Amino acid sequence: MAPNGWSTAAGRAGDPQGGCRVKVLVTGVAGRVGSTLAQQLVAAGYEVRGTVRPDGRQPHPALARRIEVVEAPLSDAAAVRRAVAGVDVVVHLAARMVVGDVPPEELLDVNVGGTLRLLEAAVTGRRRVRRFVLASTDGTYGPARPRFSPITEEHPQHPGDYYGMTKVLAEQLVRNHRELHGLEYTIMRLGSVVAPNEVLPLFRLGWARAFVAGQVAAGRRGSLWQVFDGRDDAVAALDQMVAARVDNAAAVLIGPDGAPWAVHLTDVRDAVAGLMLGIEHPKAADDHFNIVGPSTTTFAAGARVVAARFDLETVTVALPMRLAFEISPAKARDVLGYEPRWDFAATLETALRAPHVDPTYLPVGG
Repeated sequence: MAPNGWSTAAGRAGDPQGGCRVKVLVTGVAGRVGSTLAQQLVAAGYEVRGTVRPDGRQPHPALARRIEVVEAPLSDAAAVRRAVAGVDVVVHLAARMVVGDVPPEELLDVNVGGTLRLLEAAVTGRRRVRRFVLASTDGTYGPARPRFSPITEEHPQHPGDYYGMTKVLAEQLVRNHRELHGLEYTIMRLGSVVAPNEVLPLFRLGWARAFVAGQVAAGRRGSLWQVFDGRDDAVAALDQMVAARVDNAAAVLIGPDGAPWAVHLTDVRDAVAGLMLGIEHPKAADDHFNIVGPSTTTFAAGARVVAARFDLETVTVALPMRLAFEISPAKARDVLGYEPRWDFAATLETALRAPHVDPTYLPVGG
């Protein structure tokens, strides 16, 4: 049973007082998470409105026909108020993730100012929003230098980048609106979300080189800068390996102690399952949860999967530093019944099986 007595069975989600379907606003509906979430909401019987930027990506055509799509940049307070008007739940996914070449204050205005505009619209409209679901990030913990592992919700929030910092501020705004206006909220900290159609290059030499080089080039504007700061020697080591091979082999990156690198990936379908619980579950109210994949993926494990699936050789590259972190979904499992299903091997199989017709997700950019 969802908040306020809503029925959540497929085709029956409704407001018991007014007889209307529950209406959910999804910001960033054309993104990897937003598109699949909107598809799941429609299948479950919700009415969905989604926002896009005027100059941004549009939803998949198969989805756009089934939802209301509105243009509402987060910088435009009037457009945000119109988008929020008449909805029961707001799921706030839209955000700028990379600073790039824009001033940091632009990132702050979109991610923090935009959240504030949504919250104000949620508490001042003629029809009050019942729950505000914020998509935050495991980046709020500063996973490049975790204090302990696996990282639980009790880990200090010390983000090492601009994006993570904006999400910490957005989380605080959400909590303040509970105190000031009684707005029920749920905060879901998502971790390294990928769609199946994005994983084919992963754990191969070319991808590993591009990942490390990109982080080094980003410098202190990168999300993992503490690991990669000034490490041109890591790029040089990978360049040497790439130059020696033409087969884009499976790649195992290891640190100075010989232990493999590790990342905690989250299949978009697991992220959406967690967000659905954030929308519907009574115990999700006024709390925060890690929503991540079933386990961390070491480069050794990822390379084994890739090598076996594509009949590749495996190369090991020793680097002068190591990236490794694991996020715990135990709280979401124990409180909400969250059960992530899709490890890297399963996500890869989806990508290879039928990425453009699989009904469980919408390909990014489709």
